[in-house]
Amino acid sequence: MRTLEEILTKEYLARLQQLGTRLRARLGTDGYSGERRSTVKGTSLEFSDFREYLPGDDLRRADWNSYARFDKLYVKQYFEEKQAAFHLFLDCSRSMEAGEKFLQAKALAASVGYLAMSGGDQARFFAFREGLAARENGLSQQSRFLQAVRFLQPLTAEGGTDLLRAVREAGILQKGVSVLFSDFMVEKGLEEAVKLLQEKKQDVILVQVLSREELSPTAQGPFRLTDSETGQAIDVELTAGVLAAYQKALAQQENGWQEFCRRRNARFLRVAEDAPLLETVYDIMK
Repeated sequence: MRTLEEILTKEYLARLQQLGTRLRARLGTDGYSGERRSTVKGTSLEFSDFREYLPGDDLRRADWNSYARFDKLYVKQYFEEKQAAFHLFLDCSRSMEAGEKFLQAKALAASVGYLAMSGGDQARFFAFREGLAARENGLSQQSRFLQAVRFLQPLTAEGGTDLLRAVREAGILQKGVSVLFSDFMVEKGLEEAVKLLQEKKQDVILVQVLSREELSPTAQGPFRLTDSETGQAIDVELTAGVLAAYQKALAQQENGWQEFCRRRNARFLRVAEDAPLLETVYDIMK
């Protein structure tokens, strides 16, 4: 099986850099966070507010007087901030191990993180299962991209899924963009997680990554299907009619998520495990 390093070649990153340049020109901004003025905090000399220190923040902005008074570190914020925060959530539950969809999700998360860092924004990675499993915070320079790759590469697909708990445990404090990479094979929690992220002033993008067999199953005959996360099994006869009903249910699921995202002013994309990376990244970031 391919590795993340084999996908993220110098040639691919060069093409990704070109894509980032075109996107920034198209958006007319220095990054991807949308509005870049007024109440967005920033780099001018006009002081705006304080916020709690996050790993990766510039210590030159630290307010040591408040630290002496409250034993808690805060940083100063200014108007006209050019730096946004990208919160990239990667599903590491066992259901993601089907085919190469876990590798595809890793590559997409790494690519979006690369664009964020190359545009001067922060990239924060969150791996989740039955809650938050690992994190890598405050990567805001392109030179630290290798650190992101080293974080993503060893992650394994195991255990169950609790996205809502993971979002709560992430402790997001800064306005930004949250991108969730998952197969979204969950019975509950996704809608609540989206609403919670939006309460934290996040633009939310859901990227559903599925294997080719999940998108268009070809097997027929008697099978025992086992839930990879719960272990629950069911015996089925996969006939043409059953497969047609599956395709209909899959389409209904996508339509349901699309409608939910339209109501919530979020975005939903469904991609295959072998979808072209650059085209998919463009669809995520446009």
